[in-house]
Amino acid sequence: MATRHASRLTHRLKMRWPLIFAASGALFLVAGASTVRESYREWKVDQEIRQMQSEIERLEGKKLTLAELIQRLDSSDAVDKEARTRLGLRKPGERVIILRGMDDPASWQDDTALAMQTETPEDTRTNARRWLDYFFPKPNAQ
Repeated sequence: MATRHASRLTHRLKMRWPLIFAASGALFLVAGASTVRESYREWKVDQEIRQMQSEIERLEGKKLTLAELIQRLDSSDAVDKEARTRLGLRKPGERVIILRGMDDPASWQDDTALAMQTETPEDTRTNARRWLDYFFPKPNAQ
């Protein structure tokens, strides 16, 4: 009877080993899957960190160039240049010459002498006289 009882016991133990092995394998798969999932999440976070660092470097470079531009534009020369080009202002005693339709600087010629010749002499008439001449022009002699 003791041998029969021992035989049943070993038979039961032999039957449990596959169950224990299967349970251990399932537990190993669950633990492995969660480890892989966490490793993937960590890799994604590292990728985002690297991406944000490169974005920070790009923006810092842009910030430096904008700071240099601000510093350049704050100078009196830059303010003077902007006032001349955008607002059409000039210093007292300066003459402004505007060239239109001159896209190619190589085709420019020295037209200062021509500009001096085509300038009209300063009108010394009074304002009232100009109005009279405007409304009542003198007939041209032909």
